[in-house]
Amino acid sequence: MGDENAGDGIQNAVGQGMKSRSSLAFMQPSTTTTVNVQPTPPAPRARILGDLVYTPTSFAKILGVTRHELIEKEAEGIIPPAKRNAHQERYYNPEDIVLYRQYLGLPSPVPSLRKQLFLNFKGGTGKSTVSASYGFRLAQMGVRTLLIDLDPQGHLTQCLGLNSAHYSKTLFNALIEKQDAETVIVKTDLPTLDIIPSNLNLSPVELSLFSMNSREFRLKRLLALFEKNYELIVMDASPSIGLLNLNAILASNDLIIPVLADFLSYHGLKILFETLSTIEEDFSFVFENIFIFLNRYNESHRICRRSKNALETHYAKYLLNTVIRQDTKIAEATSQGTPVFLYAPSSKGVEDIQCLIDEILGPKGAEHV
Repeated sequence: MGDENAGDGIQNAVGQGMKSRSSLAFMQPSTTTTVNVQPTPPAPRARILGDLVYTPTSFAKILGVTRHELIEKEAEGIIPPAKRNAHQERYYNPEDIVLYRQYLGLPSPVPSLRKQLFLNFKGGTGKSTVSASYGFRLAQMGVRTLLIDLDPQGHLTQCLGLNSAHYSKTLFNALIEKQDAETVIVKTDLPTLDIIPSNLNLSPVELSLFSMNSREFRLKRLLALFEKNYELIVMDASPSIGLLNLNAILASNDLIIPVLADFLSYHGLKILFETLSTIEEDFSFVFENIFIFLNRYNESHRICRRSKNALETHYAKYLLNTVIRQDTKIAEATSQGTPVFLYAPSSKGVEDIQCLIDEILGPKGAEHV
């Protein structure tokens, strides 16, 4: 009985307390609390360019005109005048490229959206190094470019000077966890260049894709959500046969294959084409274009000349005229984590990658359809 009375006392006390609070709430005037929701500040842009500015000569070269033409158009009032530094020297900012292309009526180097995949089942062919500088240069030329790192090792990310471990989100978060794609895209200080970085967080993607419906087309569907924001999407794949690379193949227009002038690279090329033949049978898929180019080529080496002849014999339909010559500046740029176009703009590596761009996207590229 004592316990029951105690229980009644507790209930009565609680009831009275609720009654008091209820009466107090009734007696107080109603107020509306306004919560000011502050907009989320934009994430800082990844630094690739730093404080880079262009001289008239370098700016004109990126635009594809001469320095004389640039100054002449400025004098005629067709384009805005260049900025001046404290010494009254002319300079231009990277964001000026798009604006000046419009003023000059220059067409985009990429007339329609291209989704391009750099892939070779043989590792060590310089695929990440070339794809990073290739995509960077096109963005530098004013093409709205997205680079996607498909390798958990994050080599493409690192070739741009970005710390891959710094990024908590990779393609995995959008592809598997179905997070908003915009949350995995990193904007850079080059306004026309975005990147989806990679690191070891991407590693479980193969296992996760295996149990999903339409697992081979997940990347294609994801890209469809935001590809309209770009003129060019460049993907760098790991040297392996797997579901993620299959997704990348089925999501791409063009396949770009760097090969070294050696036997192992040639053998990897053979396996790749056998795989593409199987994909064609299983998915009725054929690339619009396939481009093969020789990388780190040294004409003075007999093995290089023999390998080049073999490619010309067996893959003439796909082989580009452009070769990227062996150049220590490319290796140095990679070790410094910067595109060779920034590290050594006058190097033969820069000349060769520019030729690669011109051949793939120019009239000659259409011959490989």
